[in-house]
Amino acid sequence: MSLAVVCDLCEFRDPVLAEELEQFETDVLARFVLARASAGLVDGAIRGDVRHLDQMRARFGRPLWDVEPADADGYFGKVLRDSPSGTRLARAQALTTYFLFVGAVLVACLGFGSATLFVIGLGLVALGHRVKPSP
Repeated sequence: MSLAVVCDLCEFRDPVLAEELEQFETDVLARFVLARASAGLVDGAIRGDVRHLDQMRARFGRPLWDVEPADADGYFGKVLRDSPSGTRLARAQALTTYFLFVGAVLVACLGFGSATLFVIGLGLVALGHRVKPSP
């Protein structure tokens, strides 16, 4: 597995509106795709990852970086219980790779070593802070 950070996502901002957060989420996914392609993955593998991430995003109804362990437990343990093991594995791998990418972006943007990143739920959050949408 290879990942490459190919474009600067570093822009420090105040809390954003829900629409801006949605646009940012789309941008992160697009850059995830570009990074995977730059790392030499074939189109079919990238499409499969995106399909799995889209299905999980639709199921959770919020950005994947806000997914908590209980959500993932329910999804993989109950929703996908009767799915073929290959499907469960592919979804778990796509989610893992996505979080590795998000973590790499955080490290690159914020200049922190991995020791200063905290795992909260399934998401990575720098120094325990994350931007929430404005009401």
